[in-house]
Amino acid sequence: MVLDVTAKNIDEKDPAKQLLFSDQKIWWEIGKDLHGRMRYGAWQIKEIVDLTLQPMETRKERFLMNFDTDIETVEIEVKLSYFINGKKGDVVHSEKKTFEYELD
Repeated sequence: MVLDVTAKNIDEKDPAKQLLFSDQKIWWEIGKDLHGRMRYGAWQIKEIVDLTLQPMETRKERFLMNFDTDIETVEIEVKLSYFINGKKGDVVHSEKKTFEYELD
């Protein structure tokens, strides 16, 4: 699974300067390494699964974003994608919110 978080300055006219923040968190399949080879045995995988997130439970992730003091409007987009085989991914959840700040 891949969680992508981006923040954009939507008041900026130049698309190259719009991106303010971008980060990604990746969760790998239990028991496999980056090359798809098995790293653990069945009993080790069972122990890991017993300690992981259970069904109907949620997990919160935090990303610290710092913006310049002259930015008034920020659009934050979050996408959670599920990759079955490493190449083909489907977005399972996406959310976009706009935040406006008052400048003194």
